[in-house]
Amino acid sequence: MPDEPILRAKAREAILNGRLPAARPSRTVYGQRSGAICTVCGYAVRRGEMHYELEFQASPPPEGRSLRDTLQRFSAWPEVRRSILHARCFDAWEFECSEVGPSERRVPT
Repeated sequence: MPDEPILRAKAREAILNGRLPAARPSRTVYGQRSGAICTVCGYAVRRGEMHYELEFQASPPPEGRSLRDTLQRFSAWPEVRRSILHARCFDAWEFECSEVGPSERRVPT
């Protein structure tokens, strides 16, 4: 696996080319999985290796005022994007989000 400066560059590239959002995920799970490809570095997650699984909702469910609208909102399944990241790649992605992400996520300098 590449060292930290290379991982940060790969994380920045993933954000800038749209493979990985710079926004907070709607759900984050930390666990073990094997065979998945890391969105940042492109290497497979090995058996027993800890990783992060990030879920990003593409759009919120529609708002509704009537009972029918509310029922449609509950049955709507917004598109969810999932990304798998090694723990070190997750750290690099989080750092780069504060550097190149949306202005509301940037750390003042």
